[in-house]
Amino acid sequence: MKRVDDVMDTSNVYSYGIDLSKIKLDFSKEPKKHKAPAKRYVCIDLEMTEFTASQRGFVPGANGEVIQFGAVMLDENYNMLSEFSSYVKPVYSSVTPIINQLTGIENKNLEKADDFLTVFDKFCYWRGEGDITTFCWSKADFNQLWAELEAKGKHRYDLFGILHDFVDLQNIFGKLVSSKTSVGLESAMRLLQMDYKGQVHTALSDSYNTARILHKLFCTESLELDFEYINPSKEIPVNKKKEDAEYNCSFASFLSPKLLAQFGYSNTIEETESDDYSFENAAEDLQALEESPLYGMVDNEEIAGLCSKYKIEVQSWLKLATEVMDTQEMQVA
Repeated sequence: MKRVDDVMDTSNVYSYGIDLSKIKLDFSKEPKKHKAPAKRYVCIDLEMTEFTASQRGFVPGANGEVIQFGAVMLDENYNMLSEFSSYVKPVYSSVTPIINQLTGIENKNLEKADDFLTVFDKFCYWRGEGDITTFCWSKADFNQLWAELEAKGKHRYDLFGILHDFVDLQNIFGKLVSSKTSVGLESAMRLLQMDYKGQVHTALSDSYNTARILHKLFCTESLELDFEYINPSKEIPVNKKKEDAEYNCSFASFLSPKLLAQFGYSNTIEETESDDYSFENAAEDLQALEESPLYGMVDNEEIAGLCSKYKIEVQSWLKLATEVMDTQEMQVA
């Protein structure tokens, strides 16, 4: 449905000679927290190529280029309004066999696709203006958008403004379960006793399932959730180590350690974790389920595996899972 009252027209908005460091400082002056319900919510997800070592300098701060952009819009009650999906034609890279294996995207899908700036412009038009909060699963997608805008769209000051209201939903979930490592999207859904819908690692499906988690958490009144906006002056990767950590958080949601190794990356965060919470520890703690409303409803072995993988104390998971168990699924508004 076309929204005449609050759609942003970016067709003739251009500004040159932009000081991007000043933009980052201006962002840091924005309100850091948001408590009141927004008019709309948007959940986004990106799929990307993988740069070779020689290509990384073309988009500093990024490990590849966006090749698929997906987003879902929700109303003030966290129910679905509309969706956005587009392939994106990369400038410097292409789809390798391993990216094809991961996403199902082929180079031929991108031959007639719009470039990044055109797709992002279309996303901004679809998104509209007004009180809108945008959620992504980990800061990696936010960092990717900023890096590509900085490399390809310094003349489009209007597009940078969209990034002032981004929130890391993965971080919110991690705090709720007190996880010591970043929890992947599909794993978070299993911990919430939700089944993934759609094709894993496609941008629209991932954004849709992110929206389902958003709905589940924010419609559980007992959680009384608040959040902080991502601050680009602090969050943009400033060195190789941090870049790799962000990249691993995103890809490790779906990749096995063996497949990650083929990319040349290791799970940096988990490797540096010193206090182990073993499968045996989690399985023993799950005995508490006998006194829980969830008793007999969950796969104890699966939950023990996820809790040990992400260093989540079973009691923290049990508290959240019990609170959200009666919250209804997201609906189409």
